[in-house]
Amino acid sequence: MQTTEIYRCDGCGAEYRVAGDGQPTVLCSECKQVASPHGDPVAGREYHVGHVKYIEGRRRTTEAMRRFESGHMTLARGGFDDAAGEFEDSVDHFTAAVSQAETEDVREVCERARKKATCLWQAVEWLGGATYANEQGDMDRATRYRKDAQRRLLAASEHGDLVEPDELSY
Repeated sequence: MQTTEIYRCDGCGAEYRVAGDGQPTVLCSECKQVASPHGDPVAGREYHVGHVKYIEGRRRTTEAMRRFESGHMTLARGGFDDAAGEFEDSVDHFTAAVSQAETEDVREVCERARKKATCLWQAVEWLGGATYANEQGDMDRATRYRKDAQRRLLAASEHGDLVEPDELSY
């Protein structure tokens, strides 16, 4: 059974439907720019990768919080930095998924995931700063950074749970 993919020109926005397997290079007949895969299946693939990165970011955040709360600031900061990298990658993939989505339902799920991952990314950045301030003995700044992180974590919770990739309907 052949699949049909939608490609959208990166230059003028023209769309092409391409049947077959693989990922061909599609050159726009109107403006000669390369067209990229587009549509809910492509958004779903980006969402799936973003979700994997997001889950890893959550895992690293939990590990870093344990270290933070037990007073191991240097290890906690490294964990928060690692978590920030995972969340940054997840935001990139969720953003790509939003731009590729064809239907509003898929776009909405991807956008909510992007917003939640962004809040968590910001929170772990603040927590990393709190660990550094703590190491420097600047407890007032560490407290401010931790409160800022708590506000971002609260904002993240307002976006609800992420949809599992296999539950994304398209």
